[in-house]
Amino acid sequence: MIYSWKKIVKHALPLLTICIIIEIFAGQILQGKQEILILFPVFLISIPVINGVGGNIGSILGARLASGLHVGYISLDIKDKKMHGNLFTSIIMGVLTYTILAILIYYTASFSGIRMDDINLIKFVSIVLATGFLLICIISIVSVLTAFWSFKRGLDPDDMVAPVVTTVGDTLGIVFLFLLIGVVGV
Repeated sequence: MIYSWKKIVKHALPLLTICIIIEIFAGQILQGKQEILILFPVFLISIPVINGVGGNIGSILGARLASGLHVGYISLDIKDKKMHGNLFTSIIMGVLTYTILAILIYYTASFSGIRMDDINLIKFVSIVLATGFLLICIISIVSVLTAFWSFKRGLDPDDMVAPVVTTVGDTLGIVFLFLLIGVVGV
């Protein structure tokens, strides 16, 4: 495949425009939930971590899938065992990463003097871990579908997966976090 900046811009610009619009709406969701963030600033610290880890793991999965598709290591079959292995590994890495980071965020916030009223370690880790697990599961599926769809259409998955995964991750990370805060009852 020959890379051309004109071709990359032609294929990526419409997608990036849509992603920007979706990210603006995600910011509006965040703005609408300011009262929770003021009462529990530890969640404000958590949002970039949740979204960053989700986007990173989804992008890594997408890059592995794109490379596998390009060299024939992975086939365009939803039953491909190597794709399933990459998908499973991404989910396990996400769960481990979110667990460790939730504990670190909680204790860092506590030792920094951030108010932790009505939220203990178990409740906080549960919220972050559940948010991360849901996010990783959705992002992993989106990553696989985007990589397969773009490759099948003759587009480079390397150009398509990262923006889609990042946008979905940023938006759903915020939605899932606030949904789980409500479910857990903080």
